Amino acid sequence: MTTMTTYETLSLLLQLVVGSAAFVTLWFLYRQLRLMQEQLLAAQEATKAQSALSLVNFLQASEVRSARQCVRRVLSQKALVDWTPQEREAASMVCANYDVAAGLLRANLAPAGLVINNWGPSIRHCYAVLKPYIDECRTGPGGHPSYWSNFDWLCAEARRGEA
Repeated sequence: MTTMTTYETLSLLLQLVVGSAAFVTLWFLYRQLRLMQEQLLAAQEATKAQSALSLVNFLQASEVRSARQCVRRVLSQKALVDWTPQEREAASMVCANYDVAAGLLRANLAPAGLVINNWGPSIRHCYAVLKPYIDECRTGPGGHPSYWSNFDWLCAEARRGEA
């Protein structure tokens, strides 16, 4: 059996120290990456929560609630030809707000369930009341068939959530 020289022994010890240091460094790097991933997930969740709160505030703004109330209580009892200019403004506001909310949901910037579960009955009722107005706006001067199409999608999702 051959014995190692002092140089070989020191080289082996040095390699063991360097190898151990490399493994410790890799372990710390792994832990840092895990922590960064957890922080990123927490930031994403906080952003989603903030987006949801902003959307709720948007839908609960006083003028938006008044417009929905007008649609549900007043316009639901009147023919489209009898709507006043102020009632048409309320109708437009409801269509526009639900359309914008739906656009945000479709872009996954807020949880769709939050809106559909909490405003589903309002969405379905407002859409049914406003459908003739929407059709008029789409076919009238300056209109387009895709006008307020996100509201169409939102109503379809609310109907699907109802079933």
